[in-house]
Amino acid sequence: MTMDLKFLKGVGEKRAEAFEKIGVMHVEDFLRFIPRTYLKRISVRECPAYIEENVVVTGEVIDISYPKKETQPLGIALRDNTGAVEIPMFGGSEFRSRQFRLGEKYSFWIKIDKDRQVSGLKISYRDHLKLTDDESEKKYQRFRYIPVYELSGVLKKTWIKPLLLSKIVYNAFTAVLKSNPSALDETVPESIIAKLRLPSRKDAVLRINFPAVSEDIETARRRLAFDELFYLEIALALKKMSLKLEKKGISFDKDVTGLHDKFISNLPFELTRAQRRAMSEILDDMRSDKCMNRLLQGDVGSGKTVVAVHAMLTAIGNGYQAAFMCPTEILAGQHFASLTKMLEPVGITVRLLIGGQKKKERTQILEEIKNGAVDIIVGTHALIQESVEFSSLGFVVIDEQHKFGVMQRAKLKEKGLNPDVLVMTATPIPRTLSLTFYGDLDVSVIDELPANRKKIKTALRHEKDKPSIYKFLREEISKGRQAYIVYPLIEESEKMDLKSAEQHYRILKSEVFPDLRVGMIHGRSDPEEKEKVTDEFRNGKINILVSTTVIEVGVDIPNATIMIVEDAQRFGLSQLHQLRGRVGRGAEQSYCILIASAFDDISQRRLGILCSTNDGFRIAEEDMEIRGPGDFFGIRQSGVLNFSCTDLTLDKDLLETARDEAFSIVEEDPQLRDPRHSMIRSAFENEKSGSLYFMAIA
Repeated sequence: MTMDLKFLKGVGEKRAEAFEKIGVMHVEDFLRFIPRTYLKRISVRECPAYIEENVVVTGEVIDISYPKKETQPLGIALRDNTGAVEIPMFGGSEFRSRQFRLGEKYSFWIKIDKDRQVSGLKISYRDHLKLTDDESEKKYQRFRYIPVYELSGVLKKTWIKPLLLSKIVYNAFTAVLKSNPSALDETVPESIIAKLRLPSRKDAVLRINFPAVSEDIETARRRLAFDELFYLEIALALKKMSLKLEKKGISFDKDVTGLHDKFISNLPFELTRAQRRAMSEILDDMRSDKCMNRLLQGDVGSGKTVVAVHAMLTAIGNGYQAAFMCPTEILAGQHFASLTKMLEPVGITVRLLIGGQKKKERTQILEEIKNGAVDIIVGTHALIQESVEFSSLGFVVIDEQHKFGVMQRAKLKEKGLNPDVLVMTATPIPRTLSLTFYGDLDVSVIDELPANRKKIKTALRHEKDKPSIYKFLREEISKGRQAYIVYPLIEESEKMDLKSAEQHYRILKSEVFPDLRVGMIHGRSDPEEKEKVTDEFRNGKINILVSTTVIEVGVDIPNATIMIVEDAQRFGLSQLHQLRGRVGRGAEQSYCILIASAFDDISQRRLGILCSTNDGFRIAEEDMEIRGPGDFFGIRQSGVLNFSCTDLTLDKDLLETARDEAFSIVEEDPQLRDPRHSMIRSAFENEKSGSLYFMAIA
């Protein structure tokens, strides 16, 4: 039986309305609360041992000193059985009212510091809570660690302060245990709990909020983190299983070895073992009648495009068309140029479809796509527009797929005959993120670079090093090389003290390198201007290309050997690694120079990692360790990996275990009809009940 929220001790009607605005509709909803930190309850005698810490002291008011001036504090003398302490309370009318009475008991949240003016302690007031002598209050006061929760503005307006909220949550737990103990029922099969020696969900929920000892906090957190990861992986396993059980895909069973051999023999390099392994994995998938959904993951320059072309040739040799969708027009144009060059000797027709094309050209391309005259269509999101009709789309490649939305990917797939899908990323992804973002996909990894690639020399420099950097740049350009200079902003900003591409393009062109040819592109450049400047750079008509991160992926100029990144401390490691990957694509030695205008220990550590290795997978792991999973792709992914208890940088072992257990269950019981799995099925059916700590992926 559920208690009406307003009848919970400490709430009332107005506070119940405030709680409802943040999604707390029932008393059971408090079971979802997770503290952001804890306060330790200490005795007065212990205060000197907690300098520079926030603590809670509890005792009886033995004296009240009322201020004589506005600038003076109200003084509350508090005594427990170990001693007394005076708590000064500055502020408005709240503290000047006669709300405190001698002999009453209170808990005070205080910050303790050393007083530099006198020999003693400096006490700063944070919050207080009046106590009673009832049995529930006495039990609450026995907890040594008091939870502190995030407070929204809605709650603050109803005068719910941190200590009161912790008491309300405790009252909610007490009420639930009496009236609705099933709300704390187990959410993970008993066999898994026993196998992994996990505490019960009931103990974990109680102890993460009201730990008896400090060790309880981490033990409870990991149990609840396992819940989150387990249900995430159950969702991914069900999604993957549904793809296997959905209507049949295309079985590309015709032997196209001759077409493959002809393509490979015309390549100007030898395939790596990793490329051949990925090709074999993809080909095995394509020969089955199950829809392929595979991630091709590889470092910059590892040769993913060649592997994708090999797969597209399989589809084309079986009588189908292939689509290659890219996030930007620059990348689409680059892929179109490279695919055309690679496939011309094989007799494969490639077309480019992007937004800025002239009407006559676009109409002709659309007709060729519709009547099957074109084999491979490279494009941006223009490929998913209603006017695009494919003759027989059987294979889809999506490059840098995290830059597309779920609906965009689905729309492209809908244009085909239940086509196989290969998604690619040049951002090496830590295994923990791979199992969460792409856990429903099969994964092929190219973890090897071509043998003839020279290691890019990377150096970290300061602003004062600019003259020597520009001198080095001139020397390289005099040898016939080209360079990129990347800035974090397009134009100057009053809010951010960062360099802008437009401002420094003018300076570089007119003052620093007036005798050289300097070009510029950025995200707001006109499409025709982007194409024109990129072509001029590719053809050697531009010596230095000034840009923003618009050239992060897709620009492939073998003659460009220098990458300079300004304000490098403002970029993520993976993004810097992507930028570095724009050079080193030819036979000459290449260089990446990171210029940082401001340093701290973290910046030094981050940029030092990039200078020490060219291994994108190691960099990706370090990047996630430092920046956290939410910012791994450069922007915080709204709604993604929004865990309450899980920390992916700490819980890698939990993720692996949760995945193994979840996938084992779904493989054995795809419909979750086994009575042993009824709680899992029920959890998904009643997700909105708020009784679980997990995030399901759509």
